[in-house]
Amino acid sequence: MKKITYYIIICLLIVSCKKTNEAAQAENSNLELETFITNYYSVMSQRDWVAYKSFFADKAILTTIWQGANDLAPKLHTNSITEFLAQTENGPDSQPIFQERPIKINITKEKNLASAWVYYEAEFGTEDNLIQWKGYDVFSLLKFKDKWHIISITYISDN
Repeated sequence: MKKITYYIIICLLIVSCKKTNEAAQAENSNLELETFITNYYSVMSQRDWVAYKSFFADKAILTTIWQGANDLAPKLHTNSITEFLAQTENGPDSQPIFQERPIKINITKEKNLASAWVYYEAEFGTEDNLIQWKGYDVFSLLKFKDKWHIISITYISDN
């Protein structure tokens, strides 16, 4: 009976250690992704567009709902990362103040595939005319050759 009890205790310890190790690996993996996403926002806010592009897969897309000044109604608006970067002079680079910061990051990861829901806050404009808002970014991420790549971002403002 004692042998069976010891065997059960050893099995439980092994299972417990394995689960603890798996939890630590998942936490480290999420920390890696949180760091990646935090760096993404920092680089974007610095407007270092060469470094910014390095976060993305070559044909990554950015999608939102947008209503331009001449549009009668909002529409689904999709850009490739290349198209997005070509327009920065009319967007982030058009004002002296531009910054986005993550407030909350929720990550789901399976192997080399991950998604991240990020609640962020932003500032844009001048000191005299500063627009502030909050919104959501949903990242689709893929790890390839030991590097995470943004495959797509879908974003929307809270306002």
